[in-house]
Amino acid sequence: MSAQIPQPNELHQFLVPETVWETYQRAKSGNAESQYAMYAVYRYGRGVDVDPVQSAAWCLLSAEQGYPDAQTALGVIFNNGEGVEQSCTEAVKWFTKAAEQGDVYAMDNLAAAYYYGDGVEKSFAEAVKWWTKAAEDDHADSQLKLATAYYLAEGSDRNVPEAIKWFKKSTEKHSRDAMRSLGKIYREGDGVEKDAAEALKWYSLLAKEGDGEAQFIVGEMY
Repeated sequence: MSAQIPQPNELHQFLVPETVWETYQRAKSGNAESQYAMYAVYRYGRGVDVDPVQSAAWCLLSAEQGYPDAQTALGVIFNNGEGVEQSCTEAVKWFTKAAEQGDVYAMDNLAAAYYYGDGVEKSFAEAVKWWTKAAEDDHADSQLKLATAYYLAEGSDRNVPEAIKWFKKSTEKHSRDAMRSLGKIYREGDGVEKDAAEALKWYSLLAKEGDGEAQFIVGEMY
């Protein structure tokens, strides 16, 4: 996909909101932030018809200038095939560029690509590396995914103490999945010693969130 400045027929000065027209002018002059804004204009139909091809073209222009938000968005575009030919390899390329600039959403997506082997060779180590970076930057989804990866891993990759650490961090953001996992770990003694009190603590918190299964388990434990 070559980078060219889009020339949309429908984007006439008098047919779109003034702010969109001004953004278009700045984007056409090479402003990366405005080019990213034009991506959003066409992705969500802000004053114009939704146009995935135009959206992708503007996103590419911004991404090629090193704008991290655009690089992450472009990764999603290629991953989903929105206005471009679907390519997990291209998605990984752009997620990597944005992740290396510290974008947590790119880190999360890049970790998932390594975990599942989408567009890149599977690598548990690389997945954990990028999820850890995002998790340490307080990205909630990455904290839960990192914990789950450690918990479900096999052999030497399995690390229940690290899983517990990140599950607990995830519960600070009221993750029901994390509460459920902690309750199960302590109730069954999976990788740690059984601890009925600790299991009850997490199932009780989950029950207060309205989880029917947790409410049943709490009733059984009492």
